[in-house]
Amino acid sequence: MSNVHRLRLTERIFFVTANLGRATAPFTEPEYPLMIKSLDDARRRLGFMLCGYVLMPDHWHALIGTAERPAISQVLHDVKRNSARRLHKLRGTAGPFWQHQFWDRFVRHAKEFAERMEYMHLNPVQKGLVARPEEWRWSSCANFSLERVAVKQCPIQIDYVLLPEGYRG
Repeated sequence: MSNVHRLRLTERIFFVTANLGRATAPFTEPEYPLMIKSLDDARRRLGFMLCGYVLMPDHWHALIGTAERPAISQVLHDVKRNSARRLHKLRGTAGPFWQHQFWDRFVRHAKEFAERMEYMHLNPVQKGLVARPEEWRWSSCANFSLERVAVKQCPIQIDYVLLPEGYRG
């Protein structure tokens, strides 16, 4: 398989947020890889684009590109269902894991796409988890590094998107 990243044109990109349930304990370090696996497995199964992401102790954000199918609700349902199964198994728990709803916003233009990406990557800094965005292992920030070592350390490769001039979704 080639390591070349292809640029893709897309018409539907969503900024999404999923929160843990109020009674659910925050993620621990060994649980982040299970979330990464759930995202990656859903992407392979459903065929959506993962343009960027950040996993936080009590929620996650992503920029997800979909065609007509799968619907964004199907993507979130799949990721939440499979991650809950894996995490419940690791924790030895049961019951609701995620808040029932999720938040999504249709990205309307290239500037908003860039703003959402920056917001995600700065989230760990703003929450005091790290001093710089590239220090947070559980985000797509390192995918944008020009340093080959940093890119190799990314837990999941993102899909790079070329938004056309004047992108309006």
